[in-house]
Amino acid sequence: MTTKTPTSRLCEMERLPDGALVSIREACDYDGVSLPTGWRRVKKGDWPVVRIGGTTRISMGSIRRARGTKDQGGV
Repeated sequence: MTTKTPTSRLCEMERLPDGALVSIREACDYDGVSLPTGWRRVKKGDWPVVRIGGTTRISMGSIRRARGTKDQGGV
């Protein structure tokens, strides 16, 4: 069973700098998409990842840029 990111954490994420790294789950919850959709975005290159040890992280800047493109109708 997957655990959703607490609402308080999602509010904090709004204030994170673009260079901050978050987990795939947090990125998905922040962007309102499922975990499989998040991994598809990683595979497509929309969310470039940083691997640290055995974990995969995404920069907030990558999420915001992908979100901006989506908000502009994919242009």
